[in-house]
Amino acid sequence: MAINIFNPPNSAPHPAEVKALVSLYQQGHYQDAQTKAASMTQQFPKHPLGWTILGAIYRSEKNNDAALPYLKKAAELLPRDANSQFNLANTHRDLGQADEAINHYQRALNINPALPHGFFHLGNMQHEKGFLAAAERSLRQALKYAPNHIETLSNLAHVLQDMGKHQDALAFYDQALALEPQNPLLHYNKGDLLLEMGQLNDAELEARTTLELAPQMPQAHAQMGDILMDTGDLDASITYYKKALELEPKNTSIHSNLLFALNYLPTADRRDRLEYARSYGKTITSISKGHMLQWSGEKNPSKLRVGIISADLRNHPVGYFIESIIANINPQIIELIALNTQTYEDELTQRIKPYFKEWDSIAGISDPKAAQKIITKGLHIVLDLSGHTAGNRLSLFGYRLAPVQASWLGYFATTGVEEMDHLIADPVTLPVTDEHEFTEEIWRMPDTRLCFSAPREKIEPNALPALKNRGLTFGSFSNLVKLNSSVIQLWSKILHSLPTSRLLIQAKQLRIAQMKESILERFAAHGVKANQLILAEPVSRSDYLKAYHQVDVCLDPFPFPGGTTTAESLWMGVPVLTLQGDHFIARQGAGLLNAAGLADWIAPDPEAYYRQAVDLADKIDALAHLRENLRSQVLSSPLFDSKKFAKNLESALWGMWERKSQIENLNKSQAY
Repeated sequence: MAINIFNPPNSAPHPAEVKALVSLYQQGHYQDAQTKAASMTQQFPKHPLGWTILGAIYRSEKNNDAALPYLKKAAELLPRDANSQFNLANTHRDLGQADEAINHYQRALNINPALPHGFFHLGNMQHEKGFLAAAERSLRQALKYAPNHIETLSNLAHVLQDMGKHQDALAFYDQALALEPQNPLLHYNKGDLLLEMGQLNDAELEARTTLELAPQMPQAHAQMGDILMDTGDLDASITYYKKALELEPKNTSIHSNLLFALNYLPTADRRDRLEYARSYGKTITSISKGHMLQWSGEKNPSKLRVGIISADLRNHPVGYFIESIIANINPQIIELIALNTQTYEDELTQRIKPYFKEWDSIAGISDPKAAQKIITKGLHIVLDLSGHTAGNRLSLFGYRLAPVQASWLGYFATTGVEEMDHLIADPVTLPVTDEHEFTEEIWRMPDTRLCFSAPREKIEPNALPALKNRGLTFGSFSNLVKLNSSVIQLWSKILHSLPTSRLLIQAKQLRIAQMKESILERFAAHGVKANQLILAEPVSRSDYLKAYHQVDVCLDPFPFPGGTTTAESLWMGVPVLTLQGDHFIARQGAGLLNAAGLADWIAPDPEAYYRQAVDLADKIDALAHLRENLRSQVLSSPLFDSKKFAKNLESALWGMWERKSQIENLNKSQAY
């Protein structure tokens, strides 16, 4: 038989072998298919079929790590085959390797733009990475090939929601619901959008529809909790959160929502709250157990590598507090590493980025992979700046990311995390007598746990409004959730005693007519007429600060007082009257005012709070003098002295590290 000298012998399997292997795979005889495919890769290493079949078998077993090298080889052998690139992209996606997935989806689509659902998957990956404009383009392209694909319609709506294009997002959710009106996930997603838009009535209708369609869906119960919390119905909100947690006990996000809400409830049992926190801690310990990685950082550092995990390194209360502090951290002794838990960035983000040695995002990365990524950085200390607030990644701390882990700034109660070593507080907000309510060891800053960054807006305090008005104008800029029945009752009593006084309330919920009516009704129940209330909708930060020009004195709610609003009020020359409080968050106002040198504005009880507010009507001249000097007073106080606070924080971080080292050395000596 003549031999073709232009083709080496055995360069490709016989067509019958190819057909037999494909048949075995398609019929689900994976063990035999795997054996034959492995043999084929040995005999014909440049033929893609064996590599493709092996990769496909491992993917069918959810073993993407094993599948990856085989599918890489297949894609290498078939660089112009869209399906090979697509299969490789899907594997990278399932491994959480978004950048590689995007790269190969784009290669596949360059070869075949009509690849079924190709643009859909590309858009999803771009969304995960925070490339919102690109994700929108991809998903719109996907709809051209499959205009009635429910998942594409819903995901495009989600992208548009994240871009702030709420009306466009609503239109796509409605389009999807017209196709599948009984789909509970679509009703849930639409409810989430309506909640974000502040359309609470419509959001509640969607949430109740979701519950009717999927009564055992824990997220639906949690969503009802979110909506009712925004409307101020805390008791009902907490009932829904508890039901959601009952349905999915290991859902740490729902657990965080419940713990967060309990801080607002005046009647919440603090022991009950602590037990829920401990339960949360046990959950994340059980989830992370068995995934522990070895820390390999420098044990005797000349500078500490300190990681900051937060969702709020942006225009957000956490951002406002941290901006001036990190600008004054000495990089020769503290090296800051940002670990952003979300992809959104703004101008504040850009301002603070240069103060970090490294800036990394862990958004969209699973806990085990994010933990592995963080541990390899060799951090000495990791600070949690979110606690149980939105976007938190508290569950990561169960993996022991660094020798020292501490919670600070963004939360106001125990995290419950067993692996969280410290919680940073101060002597006023957290006295020794309250330490039993925390799972962490308390580390106290000398003056205050909070230091505010002066706003960048060029807005000066004005003269006291009461000098030309007929009476005092009180103010509240807190979330309406904080205005519980006890707060409304006490403030009504003050307004009754000062009939020429008024109360300005500005809050995000007041963009909703229903919420305005609710506030008027709640005060009317205590005999307060509408003409004593000024209800203002949310505005830009600049206009919000200017609103303090209308206010003589701010009234702090309880047991959840203001934080950012208190600091901003003082900066605008407006003093704040607060209650002493009897636990950590309840003492936040007292801590801020004490740091600002305004201890005489801290009332020991509600009756003293009432009396002090009423007596202010006879102290107009003193109030006017205080207003003239308050900004300069607070700017030179510990509440705004970021240089001093930064040094105190440096000392605290080094103190935590040295404490850890001493304990380890002691344990080693006792082992011998």
